[in-house]
Amino acid sequence: MSSAAVVVLVVLGLAYAAFAVPAMLQFYSYCELVAAATGRTAELHSLKGQDDGGNNAFQREQLHKLRNGEFTQFEDPTLVARGAVVARKLSISFWAAAGLVLSVVATHLWTR
Repeated sequence: MSSAAVVVLVVLGLAYAAFAVPAMLQFYSYCELVAAATGRTAELHSLKGQDDGGNNAFQREQLHKLRNGEFTQFEDPTLVARGAVVARKLSISFWAAAGLVLSVVATHLWTR
């Protein structure tokens, strides 16, 4: 693999990390807000049902709701607006990760 290709992939990886890390931090902050609004703080801080990525059952539930657009049932418009922003950022982050993987594969195949 040429050095130019490596530099491009490193830059793309850093750009992805610069976007994805704050998006995940916003997701965790959103989970805190939802837990406080629904009275499920103990469930949020529970280590029971924790997966390999470190998310517990409550966080996985919120992630599923954000991906499917099921976050609009809250009466608080601020929480709904925050959910829309976080859902959009998580979606962009997912597709950016897929694009990064495809660019690595394409670069590897192109340099062969």
